[in-house]
Amino acid sequence: MKFSCYKSDLTEALVLVIRAVAVKPMTPILAGIYLRAEGSSLELQGNNLTTGIITRIPVNVEESGAVVVSGKRLQEFVRNMPDDTITFTTEKNILKVESGGANVELLTMRAEDYPKVAMPETENYFKIRTTVFREMIKRTVFAVGKDDSRPVFTGVCIELRGEELRLVTTNASRLALIKEKLPESYGDCRFIVPANTLRGLMFRLEPQDVDNNYITVRYATRYATFEFDNVFINARLIEGEFPKNYEKVIPKTFSTRAEMDTKELRKAVDFVALISKDTEYNATRFNFADGGLEIISSNPQIGDATREIEAAIEGEEISIAFNVDYIAEVLKVLSTERVQIGLNGGERPALIREPENEQYIYIATPVHL
Repeated sequence: MKFSCYKSDLTEALVLVIRAVAVKPMTPILAGIYLRAEGSSLELQGNNLTTGIITRIPVNVEESGAVVVSGKRLQEFVRNMPDDTITFTTEKNILKVESGGANVELLTMRAEDYPKVAMPETENYFKIRTTVFREMIKRTVFAVGKDDSRPVFTGVCIELRGEELRLVTTNASRLALIKEKLPESYGDCRFIVPANTLRGLMFRLEPQDVDNNYITVRYATRYATFEFDNVFINARLIEGEFPKNYEKVIPKTFSTRAEMDTKELRKAVDFVALISKDTEYNATRFNFADGGLEIISSNPQIGDATREIEAAIEGEEISIAFNVDYIAEVLKVLSTERVQIGLNGGERPALIREPENEQYIYIATPVHL
């Protein structure tokens, strides 16, 4: 095998594929990346048996072939090559990498032994604009759970209801829900995709949609695939039933409504979080009163922090405490200048949303101080 390519193309491809390389592999080959040069393209595969990623880049192929090489080492050396063009050559069980006077020889593994990414066929699918899907992932994936003993909470529930697509996440203490109307109607379904798969997908999807690109999502009983441009991702779905009654936690009426500047709230929360980081539950108190919001954090080992910001408050005065991370993280994904918070006393969940946007809802459960 012999081929040459641009460093920038290969670097971008490796950043994507490395996300599917096993960190603690059951066998050495799962720590590798599969490379196959043929025609005028190089195919790269990463597969940790939960998520598999395929991408292709244009290359100049002098001799076709396929090998498997350590993903981590290949990425490190490619990133540090001095020239814009890199040449790869295989000899026996060695992959020679050369660029601008620098060269390295990496041991290879047999391509025949690599568990290539499966491309299962299924008639179930839907299409959505890449930028829209990226935004939907961004606004929900941060709220997944981290407790592996409850697997269904560690993924993103993708739900189809005819023309409506929903992404929902929860860790039982907070919930993020976003809806989007699709250009056509599809069959009803729901499945749970590992959060890390969608984080990697979000990284690859462009934030700006200059070409009006679409991503095709196919789903079966055990797998879901995501295909766009020269990228194919196959994810093993999380087994289990996502809570069907998640909508019951979404309050419909409020005793207190507050609206304020999003950036000002974000700055205030980040400020008091410097104190609450090491406290139990990262607890921070929010006092909603006529004319403003007072945010207070206290740490017996460090001290206290307080910030006040202007806010339009309607209804009862309320004092409520949250895990400050639950508030800080949602504020990072909001895109409007103003943010609304709906409350029903200090013991019940609060709803955070953007004004005049009913498609995105975030629920945070209070903590007890």
